Amino acid sequence: MLLNLIDQLGPIFLLVAAGFALTKIGLIGATAIDGLTKMTFWTLIPATLFLTISANRVSELFNLSIWIAYYGAVSLTAISVFILLRAGKKNSTPEAIVLAFGAIFSNIGMLGIPVVDILFGHEGLLVLATILCIHAISLLTPTILLLEWSRNRTGNPAAILGKTLRAQICNPIIIAIICGIVVAASGITLPPVATTFFGMLKAAMPPIALMLIGAGIYGQKLRGNLGASITGAVAKVCIMPGLVFIIGSLLHLPLRIMAPAIMIAALPPGVNSVLMATTYGTARERTATTMLVATLLSVVVLPVLAIILAFD
Repeated sequence: MLLNLIDQLGPIFLLVAAGFALTKIGLIGATAIDGLTKMTFWTLIPATLFLTISANRVSELFNLSIWIAYYGAVSLTAISVFILLRAGKKNSTPEAIVLAFGAIFSNIGMLGIPVVDILFGHEGLLVLATILCIHAISLLTPTILLLEWSRNRTGNPAAILGKTLRAQICNPIIIAIICGIVVAASGITLPPVATTFFGMLKAAMPPIALMLIGAGIYGQKLRGNLGASITGAVAKVCIMPGLVFIIGSLLHLPLRIMAPAIMIAALPPGVNSVLMATTYGTARERTATTMLVATLLSVVVLPVLAIILAFD
């Protein structure tokens, strides 16, 4: 079992290391990273999700127990981080909101899909799709509303909510999920040429995404208030997966379903956390450092969790 896990996890870290090394020696530059990131976001991730969702029953996707376990842990983590960061009065309310967002928004697309696919296969990807189908809208919407309210308490919440929802509808990942649900619900059988096409894109997704993770790590530095960043990173990679396990156990979720959700919860935050901080000009350096510290921490935590879950 242990050797099997090494065989599964080894390629993940080797691909991340390869991306880091190629960037370090200059074979992958900023332009290439930007282009590959856009390609992954607009084609590889949507193709993977569409193929996964369209091949299953819709009832399997809308699993209330998975949502309660995962997003219950998200809520508890966000509230705890916000309270901790505000307790010392070293962080303003908008800063604490942004940093708490960084402590709950998992890098599901770029890192979660290849990791879950390699470790848990199709069934794990279905759990991932269940979590991902409401991930952005359930986390971005309240965060933006809270930030806007903290900055301008006379603003129109309905207008802010409408703008946020419109932006999410245009997201290619959301579009892929919706299309996958439509195909699954209608019982349409995709022609072989379409299945092969999407299957090839899905196969290309893990190596490219993992190398991009490594490329993104190169050149990153620890900046800002390290204490706040460590708090967010530990909460994201260590506390949140523990909460998913506790809530999932209370709901009597089987391990085959709970294990992928725990691994997703242990993922470091994605670039959306930095984009949020940049958009609002709030705690950008601390958010970037949180992402870096959480990514480095996950190098240790993810293999440990994989071993624990495999031997449970």
